[in-house]
Amino acid sequence: MLERFSEGVRPNARTGQAALRGCLLRPSTIRRGALHCATAGVLSLALAALAQAPKEEEIPFEKSNAFGLILVRVQVDGRPALLIVDTASEHTIINPELVRVLPRTIDNAVFTSKGSGFKGAGVFGVTTLKVGPIIWRDHRVVAMDTRELSRSLGQKIDGLLGIDFFSDFELVTVDLKNRKLIFKP
Repeated sequence: MLERFSEGVRPNARTGQAALRGCLLRPSTIRRGALHCATAGVLSLALAALAQAPKEEEIPFEKSNAFGLILVRVQVDGRPALLIVDTASEHTIINPELVRVLPRTIDNAVFTSKGSGFKGAGVFGVTTLKVGPIIWRDHRVVAMDTRELSRSLGQKIDGLLGIDFFSDFELVTVDLKNRKLIFKP
């Protein structure tokens, strides 16, 4: 059992990981203070893990042939899709073929008319988006026909990745040179 606790958690200079110092492991005896040592050690390790900086995620993007729009490949409920990055769009918009659409009511009807300029009528739906390693579970999105958008760009577009997605992050960087989006939680 752990017998004593004196130095707390110190980061390993070589690996950057926290290591518990000052506790000794003795399986044959349980001494007074062992539980204190174990509890303090677990608490110290938990605090050290929380103090580590969140991992940034990098997502590759491509540019559209028409207009040079930023496009990202995603999965919508497990199915591949191509979305335009559109921070002017208040909501993420997805082709209704890919979204679980809620029953149409006056409360879930959506009419877009400002922002990116993509206009139309849609309904709210619920979907899980996977953008690279980032999973956006069971979020409300707008289900809207994207056929006209696809025709105008000369390629199949399944929707727009709107500001509602990006606002979940502290910082989003667009690296144009290396064609990647960098997300900081």
